[in-house]
Amino acid sequence: MKRVRELTQRRVTCLATTLIIVLATASAFSQDAAFIQSPVTDSSIDLSHFKLHSAYSNDFRKSQKIAFEKDFIARNSDGTWRRTGKPDTNTEWIAEGNGGVDVRDGRLRASPLRFDAKGDQISSKDRSHLVIWNKHIFPADFLVEFDMSPNGSTNGLTIIFVCATGTHGEDIFDLSLPPRQGDYKTYHSGEIANYSDSYWSRNTEAESVSNRMRKNPGFTLVAEGNSLTTGPTDVTHHVRMLKVGGHIEMETNGKVIFKWDDPGRPLGAGRIGFRSMEGVSLITYDNLKVWKVSAK
Repeated sequence: MKRVRELTQRRVTCLATTLIIVLATASAFSQDAAFIQSPVTDSSIDLSHFKLHSAYSNDFRKSQKIAFEKDFIARNSDGTWRRTGKPDTNTEWIAEGNGGVDVRDGRLRASPLRFDAKGDQISSKDRSHLVIWNKHIFPADFLVEFDMSPNGSTNGLTIIFVCATGTHGEDIFDLSLPPRQGDYKTYHSGEIANYSDSYWSRNTEAESVSNRMRKNPGFTLVAEGNSLTTGPTDVTHHVRMLKVGGHIEMETNGKVIFKWDDPGRPLGAGRIGFRSMEGVSLITYDNLKVWKVSAK
């Protein structure tokens, strides 16, 4: 009888624990769900009400200087890291993380593994997340577009960061800010502010079918739609984002994923960056264009 009671008590405890986990998960999803808006159109972004002024264009046909954060940071005696300098003004791209970044064959290439002198990936067990920032501060109201290929990757995730600044308005490379080194939490819950959109993933089935936008710091999910990047991974996707004031629209392969209006204080001018997780094989970018947007 005692053995039966013990077994019964264990089953009850197990069921209670499972229920708590389920309820906690449901609560987390319901909290996010309040900010989620469904896709609103199957067409491209409507630009008929705006003037576009070219702010940046890069087809990656020319060689470009790339700086690596690891070359201007140092470890303190207590194990923390500090910045020792800023990227050279002639640098076109600033890479955070320990992978490989180069411009080759008309593409910006991001690899979780380092490249050798020939541009081949160096085999290693150590793989790295990467964030690659452009050198420019882009206007608060803009249209950005680019082509991205996962090059057959069957794992990992990609994100675009926009409007990135320090939380007090500093440049993200201000010497007062801590190094980030590709560590995701430093981008969404650290000392920089930005909007982030994860537009391609193969980490999980749920991620692969969804496009998710967050406002940071805080890792707050604010909008979600269909990714339109499922299927083969040896293809190229065309991504566009429009931001005017607090209004943001995401478009993939010619179709709007979602529209969202920031109910708080919209973020302003800042950096644009590309993130790729260490699980990818290789990510390439091409035909990057940014326009300053104003009303007609």
